[in-house]
Amino acid sequence: MLFFVVYNIYTTMAFIRKIKKGNAVYLAKVENYREDGKVKQRVLEYVGKEENGMAVQKVDINKIEAINAKQYANISILYQLAKELNLNYLLGKHHKPIIALLIAHLLCKSSVLKMGKWIEESTVREIIGLDELSTEKLYRSLDYLEECDFEFLEQSIFEYWQKVCPKDNESFVLDVTDTYYNGKHDESTPRKGKEGRVSKLIQIGLGVSFENGFPVFHKVYNGSISNIKVLEDMMRIMAQRGIKSIIMDRGFYSEANVEDLHRLNIDMIVGVKQSIGIKKNILAHIDKEKIYSSKHQVILKGTIVYVQEVEFLFGKLIVIYNPKYEALKKDKMLADGATDAKVKFVGFSLIFHNTRLKPGTVVQKYFEKDVVERSFRTMKGDVQLHPIRLWLPQRVNAHVKLCYLSMCLLSLIKFRCNKLGLQPSEVLSELQMIYKVNLKHSQNGKEFTKVVTLTNLQKNILKALRCSV
Repeated sequence: MLFFVVYNIYTTMAFIRKIKKGNAVYLAKVENYREDGKVKQRVLEYVGKEENGMAVQKVDINKIEAINAKQYANISILYQLAKELNLNYLLGKHHKPIIALLIAHLLCKSSVLKMGKWIEESTVREIIGLDELSTEKLYRSLDYLEECDFEFLEQSIFEYWQKVCPKDNESFVLDVTDTYYNGKHDESTPRKGKEGRVSKLIQIGLGVSFENGFPVFHKVYNGSISNIKVLEDMMRIMAQRGIKSIIMDRGFYSEANVEDLHRLNIDMIVGVKQSIGIKKNILAHIDKEKIYSSKHQVILKGTIVYVQEVEFLFGKLIVIYNPKYEALKKDKMLADGATDAKVKFVGFSLIFHNTRLKPGTVVQKYFEKDVVERSFRTMKGDVQLHPIRLWLPQRVNAHVKLCYLSMCLLSLIKFRCNKLGLQPSEVLSELQMIYKVNLKHSQNGKEFTKVVTLTNLQKNILKALRCSV
């Protein structure tokens, strides 16, 4: 009789198992083994835990070395907002380097020549997906930007804003500012600008929404062109945008302009200069004692005025009387030798409108139009409209477009973070502190990254912006 001895050989292989403890899910390296005829399992080591469905490796902090830390969240958020504005489509096939330049322009605050070092110390190439971003490529990005169909881009951003904040599309404010450049490769001649400086000059017409100052259109003009001429040209853009109400200062007023706006069915609130005809036919018939009463009183920020409305052209002319300003200005002018005729109408100002609003409301809206002035301050400050460190005319124009896009991003940040009481510059400064740290394990040489822990304020900012890191 033959006897056979059968050996049962059990092989074990380690594998990763999820172990739930409380609200946490841990990852353990385990293996099976047999004991007393039963298959059992033992934990060899805990290797990490699971967070948001992703495995997070457990490491010994004493064996970790920091390779470097790079700016991350501020770049990532600006890129997310740029994509929300659909710039990755609107800027065409070269959108990546243009958006990289846009982000560098906002955060680096330096010339293109000096952006290279900042780019290498940031995560901009990694986030946008660029293998290389040289100084030459940044300059070419300006050329690519100048080649874009910017009217279509502005129209698309305008339509986006209409959806984001439909309540802020009832009225818009138009104004003009100027800035200087030192280009040699164009035919323009130096001119004297609003600041009194003589240099090569460009003017920028800018339209912004009344409530939030979101930029909806702009145009660049060479030299010192009157606001009246600027308005003549920009009416086409306003008609294309479907703008139905515009607020402007008195530099834009001419009878021809307001009649053209009226034909385009655009309501307007515009300041008017004291012409000889208006002084003779209107101001000379205003009774100061009659207008100076509670019935005509309008309270503004920092002052009180008195108003009276009269028929004028196809609308109404509002006569505004400011007795406090009259007293201060009149005394000074008389002390300087002005005649009685010269000071007769000091303290009066004028607004023309063709709206259905009450006079007091019109006056308040007109004097609250400083939203565009704040936009210009942002453009010349945070957005760095000047100094323009470029020489070629097409790159000067591209620089202005870059500033316009920067304003769009900052305006969106301001709108979303308004309840937090933070300005865009404060938001970006806070996000700048959220670094991505590149780490290395000193024993096995493995490299990995870690985003620094967020503060409550930073979490609230991300929530307000509807972004993530």
